[in-house]
Amino acid sequence: MAYTILILDDEPAMCDSLSRVLTMHGYGVESSQNPLQALECIRTNTPDLLITDLKMPGLSGLSVIQELHRLRISIPTIMISGYASVENVVEAMRYGARNFYEKPVRIPQLLEEIARYANAATARYLESDFRLSTRDPRMLECMEIIRRTAPTDASVVVTGESGTGKELVAKAIHEGSRRKDGPFIKINCASIPETLMESELFGHEKGAFTDAREMRPGKFEAAENGTLFFDEIGEMSPKMQVKLLRVLQEREFERVGSNETRTMNVRFIAATNRDLMERIAMGEFREDLYYRLAVVPIALPPLRERGSDVELIADTILREMNAKYDKHIIGMSPEVCALLKSHQWPGNVRELRNCLERSVIFCDSAVLNMACLPEQYRKGGMVDAETGYFGSCLEDVQEGLLRGLYDNVCKDLILETLRKNGGSRQKTAEQLGINRRTLYNKIKRLGIE
Repeated sequence: MAYTILILDDEPAMCDSLSRVLTMHGYGVESSQNPLQALECIRTNTPDLLITDLKMPGLSGLSVIQELHRLRISIPTIMISGYASVENVVEAMRYGARNFYEKPVRIPQLLEEIARYANAATARYLESDFRLSTRDPRMLECMEIIRRTAPTDASVVVTGESGTGKELVAKAIHEGSRRKDGPFIKINCASIPETLMESELFGHEKGAFTDAREMRPGKFEAAENGTLFFDEIGEMSPKMQVKLLRVLQEREFERVGSNETRTMNVRFIAATNRDLMERIAMGEFREDLYYRLAVVPIALPPLRERGSDVELIADTILREMNAKYDKHIIGMSPEVCALLKSHQWPGNVRELRNCLERSVIFCDSAVLNMACLPEQYRKGGMVDAETGYFGSCLEDVQEGLLRGLYDNVCKDLILETLRKNGGSRQKTAEQLGINRRTLYNKIKRLGIE
């Protein structure tokens, strides 16, 4: 589907010229000169991006994005205007505007920025189906493999560290397949003792062993016409590996205690955080079983190697937690953003999610700041955000772009907050969501008296 853009500007010539340029570059474009009409359009058919003028009769562009914020409609927004005052920029970005262009708009830079959003939208589209957020090249390659593999019945092995989203990938493949209306059955090979694994997989007849008081179907039967997901396949015992290989080859099995052969129609997906090739070399995993399972291998990179994804994932989690806990947090302080990017995340996305969920619960301000984070992250050292952007809403601003305007925004915001707090730097730092050292550095660099 085409990436859709809504242009809102009371000047017809501006709407027409922008529409032509964007249409030529393959985008789906709608335009409006009426802010109320545009709001109704967004409510009924939300576009992927909003480009809006600031000054318009009746309702300003700023009022439009404030109304979207009130309605909890999240849409990337670029503002354009011939009146780019510092106050307007600060207010617009406070309500989620991604960037602010002065007229006449520099089309090459605008197109470059829109292209970044369109690429990220591909990740968000996959996220809506697969709940995976990324703009990292390696992860996008994994997404493409998922997209191509899902409609087939090929067996898949997903590898990656704990917390990287292996089970989400398995569910994504299932949901994208012709089996999506069938069951998705998970079995954790690390948590079931070897003595019980055979019964869990194959089922058993009444009286097959001491505690078999009644007949019980196994996972193979439960997954009929669906997908069977072997989590932590690397922990399966050699004995069970032999039995599983036979099932994969013959597509048939017998319940424990029965001589009746049953056929099955099941897709297999496996996952592990172990290096299976290393285990094969050590004689701990069957090579023939690996190649039966790994018709399509998918290797997920750890979060620490996906630097560009951390804020994207954090923003996704933040929106989810806002809804879950009825919060209205609109962004993260520069210091929090810097910490999220610098932390190694040994627990990967799972750890990031736990960190942010706890932070949202204890956050009483509009901006997630360092005081909200769990103690172990605060103890890791206060990250100097002096060279970072002001809040997550500026994540897509290119280096050097609007840098002077950014400094003016910071200077005016710090001065205004200092005035409100009677010159107290401690209170000012707390309200801005930064520590005192960072505030002092900014005061010195910006020449604030």
